[in-house]
Amino acid sequence: MKLDLYALLRQEIRPALGCTEPAAVALACATAASYLNSAPQRVVVETDPNVFKNGMGVFIPGTKRTGLHLASALGALAGKPQLELEVLSGCERYVSAAEMMVQNQQVSVTPSRPWGTISILARVSSGDEEVTALIEGSHTHLALVTKNKEVIYEDPYRAGATEDSNSSCLLHYSVRELVTACESLPDKAYDFLLSCARSNQEVSRAGIAQQLGLGLGYRYQQLMEVQKTCGDLANLVLAATAGAADARMSGYNMPVFSTNGSGNQGITASLPVLTVGEKLGKGDKQIAIALAISQIITIYVKQHIGKLSALCACAVAAAIGASCGIVYLLDAPYTTMEETIKLMVANLTGMICDGAKVSCSLKLATAAQTAVQTALLAKEGLTAPVGDGIVAATVEDTIRNLGSVSNPGMIETDNVILNVMTQETASNR
Repeated sequence: MKLDLYALLRQEIRPALGCTEPAAVALACATAASYLNSAPQRVVVETDPNVFKNGMGVFIPGTKRTGLHLASALGALAGKPQLELEVLSGCERYVSAAEMMVQNQQVSVTPSRPWGTISILARVSSGDEEVTALIEGSHTHLALVTKNKEVIYEDPYRAGATEDSNSSCLLHYSVRELVTACESLPDKAYDFLLSCARSNQEVSRAGIAQQLGLGLGYRYQQLMEVQKTCGDLANLVLAATAGAADARMSGYNMPVFSTNGSGNQGITASLPVLTVGEKLGKGDKQIAIALAISQIITIYVKQHIGKLSALCACAVAAAIGASCGIVYLLDAPYTTMEETIKLMVANLTGMICDGAKVSCSLKLATAAQTAVQTALLAKEGLTAPVGDGIVAATVEDTIRNLGSVSNPGMIETDNVILNVMTQETASNR
């Protein structure tokens, strides 16, 4: 299959309002409800464990509430399926009705779909009508719709094959080939990447100015302003990235451009690169090429570790991508980029994903700061020895080793994380 990087970037970088797991659940519910002839009375959702884990503790845009039950009810009552991951835009006036459905136990959400792929089955009913909608393989891939057990839509490819084919095509290329290709994209690709990154930057500024979410970006900005910490590249990137994560995890009502179906990956793959590029005084074209490198490497790494996993892909995949984009902005040779990837794998591998929540900004901040520091150190000649842990002779083998750590290596870790989170949630009720 011929690789079309611009098409791939448009496919994988999409606007998402709020966390993508609740949005995907709301999308499934909205899709099912759109086939009913009257208002939904009952919503039953089954998800794979990773979607369930990632949606448990994050705020829903337009509300001051968290959780998949509310997202499911809002999707069924107010969702606009044509908006995909912005499905909950304008849902505010339905919040009371959605909360009533949840309180009346008209909504059920369970992690009963198979491990290993994104899978959301929404069953929405009203009177004697029942519609099911299955999202499978990616956050927006509608695989099946039935009404009263009659199939009314079925994707013949199922499991997101049509969406993923271009992404998986990356695996036929070396990292060097992908980086080279990023330097000769059409101008519309660079315009798109800059627009997405600057939109995420606006979310970051709001997160800092309004002290949203955990308030990490705001506090770090204050530390720099009173000179209790320096305003170097690493700290500027930390504050910008944390600010965007603070806003997004708080349910701030503005979309973030996601990568690989994750808003936090989109933040980490874009803001460190944009921030460094602007601070170094680079032109739009050079920043855009660096953004392309960051995004493509992020998608490439994510193809190895899986759509959702026990690893925090925002740190492990997107920060690797960001570090490569930063190396490009530092005018370092390609070999420095390979060493940067190896150093990042040696450093951040093992950071777990324990669901989407306000404290995600801590992980994104650590990852973004590390991306800058690692790029600078690699340019100074720092290397990770071959055979040091999972670091291999080639950068491609190193990334494959990282993928093996994720799957099958951390499958049981995922089980344990979900069990711990579920027990904690139950004990705090």
